[in-house]
Amino acid sequence: MSLEVACLGYAAFANLARAGHRHRGLRATGTMPTPQAARIAGWALLALSCAIAFLRFGPFQGMVAWLGMLSLGGVALVLALSRWPDRALQAWLPALVLGAVFALV
Repeated sequence: MSLEVACLGYAAFANLARAGHRHRGLRATGTMPTPQAARIAGWALLALSCAIAFLRFGPFQGMVAWLGMLSLGGVALVLALSRWPDRALQAWLPALVLGAVFALV
């Protein structure tokens, strides 16, 4: 099963978490965007992951695969946020690059 949807889902959820009030106080170092840009990027990445899942698996299996792979990305983010909140939110860019590499292969 392809993992690009899970990687893009992780990046989307990390951006949406960064845009929330709870994680705004974290250090804004490195690749962390502003909250407004993070919200826009998060929703755009969710739409992109949905489109990739539908193109890869078709309309019926695509929805199931999208929800399942988003769950994988969300669980990985939640587990990382509980231990290393700064690093978990900063890992959105490597997850995005990894998802793009997987999508091209």
